[in-house]
Amino acid sequence: MNGVGGGPTTPTHAITLPPTPDSPRSARRFVLETLRGRLDDDLLDSALLLVTELVTNVVVHAGTAATVDVRQEGSGVRVGVADRHPVRIGMARVKKVDVPRPPSAFSEEADFGLDGLREDGRGLALVDALATSWGTEHRPGGKTVWFRLTAADVPTEDPSAEDDGGVTVPAQSRPPRLIARDTARALTAEGEVNELLAQLVDALTVTAGLVRRPGRDGGRVETVATLGVVGEGAGAVAFPLDPTQSSLGELLLWPAPGAGPAGLDVDRIRLATRWMALALGGGDMRRAEERRIGMLSFLAEASDLLAGSLDLGHSLALLARLPVPRLAQWCAVYLHRENADPALWSAAHAEESMAGALGVAAADPGGVLMAAVRTASGDRMHSLTAFGGPAMVMVLKARRRVLGVLALGRPEGNAFAADEIDLLADLARRAAFAIDNARLYSRQVELAGTLQAGLRPPELPMIEGLDLGSAYGAAQSAGLDVGGDFFDLLWGPLGWTIAIGDVCGKGAEAATVTGVARAVLRLLTGRGTDLGEVLLELNRTLRDAASAHPNGQGRFCTLAAASITGPASSPNPPGPAPAAGGAQPAGIRLRLFLAGHPQPVVLHADGHASFVGRPGTLLGVLDDDEVSFPGIDVTLDAGESLVFYTDGVIEARDGRDLLGEERLLAAVAGCAGLSAQGIADRVLAVAERFAGGNLRDDVAILVARVPG
Repeated sequence: MNGVGGGPTTPTHAITLPPTPDSPRSARRFVLETLRGRLDDDLLDSALLLVTELVTNVVVHAGTAATVDVRQEGSGVRVGVADRHPVRIGMARVKKVDVPRPPSAFSEEADFGLDGLREDGRGLALVDALATSWGTEHRPGGKTVWFRLTAADVPTEDPSAEDDGGVTVPAQSRPPRLIARDTARALTAEGEVNELLAQLVDALTVTAGLVRRPGRDGGRVETVATLGVVGEGAGAVAFPLDPTQSSLGELLLWPAPGAGPAGLDVDRIRLATRWMALALGGGDMRRAEERRIGMLSFLAEASDLLAGSLDLGHSLALLARLPVPRLAQWCAVYLHRENADPALWSAAHAEESMAGALGVAAADPGGVLMAAVRTASGDRMHSLTAFGGPAMVMVLKARRRVLGVLALGRPEGNAFAADEIDLLADLARRAAFAIDNARLYSRQVELAGTLQAGLRPPELPMIEGLDLGSAYGAAQSAGLDVGGDFFDLLWGPLGWTIAIGDVCGKGAEAATVTGVARAVLRLLTGRGTDLGEVLLELNRTLRDAASAHPNGQGRFCTLAAASITGPASSPNPPGPAPAAGGAQPAGIRLRLFLAGHPQPVVLHADGHASFVGRPGTLLGVLDDDEVSFPGIDVTLDAGESLVFYTDGVIEARDGRDLLGEERLLAAVAGCAGLSAQGIADRVLAVAERFAGGNLRDDVAILVARVPG
């Protein structure tokens, strides 16, 4: 019978093993005795590893007897491992299958080391990585996992050779390989040590072996690999993995009864321990590099998140959440207060149900954490014990100012490593600058809002015979910038004056020009100066202010102003006597001036809208003999409205399209029947909706309406 490799095929050899801890080792010895001298060393190494893993899976997970059948196929081998558990592979991950399971030889708490028998899911992954082909066979009452291993180069066979049940591979001239190259590539560092230990135990007259090393945190000893039933340490022979580096650990071997330490192959053991040391050392280096990269990634991500927020409250809440649970079980952020204890601002716990209790305990004035926060100072981190575990407290300091304190803690027995302390210190430094930036930004926004509010009257006055309304919309870029749009209603000896203006630009210079314009308007109007003369004086003042500017750069201003000159009709017109209650004016008369400002819109009683006013020159640009401010008389009858606005309304942009004058007229015409405030709100809403909520310039709207 010929196998896959094209050569003669040996009969199948099989063995059934009980579900005990020694079965994986017995399976290895069975395969080794069956195939020794018949396979290449690399294939034999891989076969031993895969059989060990598959039998381990049967013993630990299925809890039944395991049957191993081995058949050599030419220069390769086919191995099958069967169990007697009826659940198909993978079903337990999809749904729970209630099938009685035979009692296992292992307790649920059994610990077999980092990569011992209790590890789940590695068997099939290794089969897939190492086998030439593999598969599963399911049958009533059990299943089989089989794999084939085939040499890359099949040697040419002699046709005259006798079929003695197998092909004998010529003896290798090189030293025997401890572990196959493909096997080493498929394993972790600890897995490679497990395989090296298994091969060493198979080759020596020992009953068990164990590899251990000091814990990474300086605590209890860590078991890296174990095989067989280990006994007391006094009966073992110890070999250091690396005589020059005790931190890598040691190998313990228990000689078979009657063999004694003298029968051990010391040279082979030293070669194996050297490989183990290289594997563990390389694994430690990889873990250290992965840990370093992980820390840098965390720090970069945290920095981006903190820098992306200019809201103080959000920044503090974010800082409390970032270290939890990756670096700490809980975190609390305190803000510094002058002449008072720091105030707890935000706290986060890995268990959401514990967040409330953490907040109460962290804010307790007599608590141990508050005592440490109260006395924290300098740039050094302070360690303490809080809430039953280790904790760290560090000061948040930026630009020589103490902003607050950051406190973090872990459960008992989880001390902070040195590199973690450095990482937290770096996080605290970056967070302090982010919090300081957010604090400064919040103050600037508050200041800008206060200045902006000062450019408009706190509330509209009551003017007899008029209904007034106003609206203001800030550009999306507003915040730190103070806009130049303003409006005012001024009283003087000549009556009421309505004014709306727009200063070019934003910021402090625009606010300064706006303040000057409002001051001049109020002063001259209060003296009873004619509105035309007021505009001339304002132009002269702004022009002089421009020449006095350090850089010679001034700001121009547009203005639309209307003075109320009286009612549209006489209170006592000739003719029949008025009805009871006295005569009511049919409207009002205004004198309207425009200084480079867009024309206001009149909403007539019949519902149509039209522009009104004659354009004039800008304020603050030309000399007195070059400016012109033509005025016109406007009469508003009952039910009519005069809508003042700044250019941010008609320049509201949707892509390349502007709202424009025609759309403005249509919007105002649609406001027929609304109050003055309703008209102002509707026009603002039209501009914002057209711009998609992204106004690029401030918008001010002022409406005067004659009731009727």
